[in-house]
Amino acid sequence: MVFQNGESGKSALRSFFVDVVVFCAHPLLRMPLALYKQEVNSGPFPADEPELVIAGSDPDHLLFIGDVAVAGYGVIEHGMTVASHTARLISHDRRRGCRWATIGATDLTIAKVGQMDDLGAADVDVAIIMLGIPDVLLATSSTRWAANLGTVIDHIQDRAAADCRIILAAIPPMGDFQDMPLWVRKLLTLQIHRLNQVTLAATLHRPNTVFVPFPDLRVGKMFVGDLFSWKALHQKWARVIAAATMTALDEADKTGPHLTRGD
Repeated sequence: MVFQNGESGKSALRSFFVDVVVFCAHPLLRMPLALYKQEVNSGPFPADEPELVIAGSDPDHLLFIGDVAVAGYGVIEHGMTVASHTARLISHDRRRGCRWATIGATDLTIAKVGQMDDLGAADVDVAIIMLGIPDVLLATSSTRWAANLGTVIDHIQDRAAADCRIILAAIPPMGDFQDMPLWVRKLLTLQIHRLNQVTLAATLHRPNTVFVPFPDLRVGKMFVGDLFSWKALHQKWARVIAAATMTALDEADKTGPHLTRGD
């Protein structure tokens, strides 16, 4: 192994040692992983049929790929999900229609997405990727995360519209959403930070990709009694995702004509 000089070498060394720490702590993640599976298996999800179109001229076409948030965990209607909130905000701000598709599952990892033959990315204007929670709990290494993320980005850009933008949403601070031992919270925070740093770095040499940090929330204000308000989280997260998506769409409009695809 060759370490570089300067800050880049220090960063690589830190990343290496963090990978070692998380790898060694992998067995300790079995408890939060089991709790996560139990929680999502018994938690609420939308029971209605999703409406994936907002009528209007020259609609923007979005694709959401993600785990619990895109799957709609914590809310009982699809209209309350981060995807639906985001689409409505974009349609309202841009005064045009919007249609979107979702690929979401509570156990969806970056590797599983990379292995999918068809992501439905054809003609997509913006793809929003909201992955990471299962990968945190499975102790996915920085190297594997980077490789699989690159595969997903390539897959989308090869099949989507020529000016398609990709929004890479940060992994949320899941340790703040429920009570857990301090050592578990610190381990999850370490794992989340390192994967987010890899994602941010990917955008520095990948055209038309944008990293969006998780919103700076007063998490303590989002509890109702002892329960975390996932409804509020979907709303607040959607505002951040929508703002980044609208900026990306506006930039794409400046580089070329927005193709009319009908309602």
